[in-house]
Amino acid sequence: SAYSANVNSLRELTDFTIGVAVSNSDSPTYNILSNASEKAVVEKHFEQMTAGNIMKMRYLQNVQGTFTFTNADAFVDYAKSKNMTVHGHALVWHSDYQVPDFMKTWSGSSADFITALKTHITTIVDHFEEKGNVASWDVVNEALSDTNPSTFRTDSTFYEKSGNSAIYIEEAFKAARAAAPQTTLYYNDYNIDQNNPKTTKLIEMITDFQARSIPVDGVGFQMHVFMDYPSIANISAAMKKVVDKGLKVKITELDVSVNNPYGGWPANKVASFTQAAALAQKKRYCEIVKAYIDTVPAPQRGGISVWGTTDANTWLDGLYKTEFNNEKISWPLLFDNNYNDKPALRGFADALQGITCTNL
Repeated sequence: SAYSANVNSLRELTDFTIGVAVSNSDSPTYNILSNASEKAVVEKHFEQMTAGNIMKMRYLQNVQGTFTFTNADAFVDYAKSKNMTVHGHALVWHSDYQVPDFMKTWSGSSADFITALKTHITTIVDHFEEKGNVASWDVVNEALSDTNPSTFRTDSTFYEKSGNSAIYIEEAFKAARAAAPQTTLYYNDYNIDQNNPKTTKLIEMITDFQARSIPVDGVGFQMHVFMDYPSIANISAAMKKVVDKGLKVKITELDVSVNNPYGGWPANKVASFTQAAALAQKKRYCEIVKAYIDTVPAPQRGGISVWGTTDANTWLDGLYKTEFNNEKISWPLLFDNNYNDKPALRGFADALQGITCTNL
């Protein structure tokens, strides 16, 4: 029989926001607007939605000056009809498939490029301000490198077209703040939970922005993590560095892959989702959520969002396709392929309720 986590609703167990990333037209099979199973899980457990793709740049302004809001509006309106807020994701992201061609091929001045970028941000944020339920934005996503030492990502269209400069980051935040004075603005990135050189660069950037009154309210920790990495000690230490800057901390994209293609692979491969694996994942989810609660004071908690609902639709199956030889063996989310509860859901709830984290 299907496992029952005995959790009536995650969102009812805490005062901070519990959210989830879902799809619309970008993934028709799992469309939150038409898939009854998606709706049931989301409406039961979550109070905030993040769009996987459809609020990114190419979806909203693929051609300069032509803005297309139909799918994003339907997404935001659905959330509002269910008394859910939306975390806007993301105003600026370098990934090639999400950058409109007119920006990639920009031949004008860097000043004009910045103006075009600010026009995009202002138009998007203004539009959704009228909806009234977009509570926060990932203003800039993944602008730091994974090198040691970490630098600003120089392979970004935004960096290159801004005159080989990271000035676009601060200009994006200023434009977003001008359009949405009361909305929480995040810088969002991956691997900063490792308490590594990228974390150091993040804090340097935040310190500089604060000294110059650049309006950054919080840091989004993506948290695409593994069962054994990074350590809870490093996760906590990294979050503490942001807390100490007085900013909000939001876990924006949490998932926990059972297999890790980067550590001891394939000798440590978990070939099937056994009860032991499920219970170990339960404990890992619990420990991560507990670390967040223990490290981040209540006024600085921006919330926790998981990156998807069912294991059947995890983005990790595509990311690790080569490493996992086309096997779908990440099983990273709170619900299985059939939308049944997993022990991970119980682990998440245990941490919210102050129950000891165990693999039992």
